[in-house]
Amino acid sequence: MIKKRKKIFAVVIIALLLGSYFKLAYTPSPDVEGFPIPREAHLVKTTVGEDYITEKYKWFIASEAGSIPPWYEVSIWLWGWRKGETMGADQVYKKGSREVDLSTFDNEFYLSK
Repeated sequence: MIKKRKKIFAVVIIALLLGSYFKLAYTPSPDVEGFPIPREAHLVKTTVGEDYITEKYKWFIASEAGSIPPWYEVSIWLWGWRKGETMGADQVYKKGSREVDLSTFDNEFYLSK
């Protein structure tokens, strides 16, 4: 009985820690639809056009070949964004009627709406 309680307690603690990580390790983008941005990523430049906004971030984990890591994809999904179409290094994410384009390159990524 006590072993079962310890296992349940351990599972609950692990779930809380993982949930906290996926929510707290990311901040909403200031300009691009509140899309989650890793806290380690640094905003380099924001470009505002007539009908678009693009943010450039430096992030040592981003790569053109590998795109974004799986844990970032999980966080994006937990924030309510769903994958759309993919074309090369560009990945579209959708949340309701909102659409965001995430383009990854080595050590940087671009977020556009």
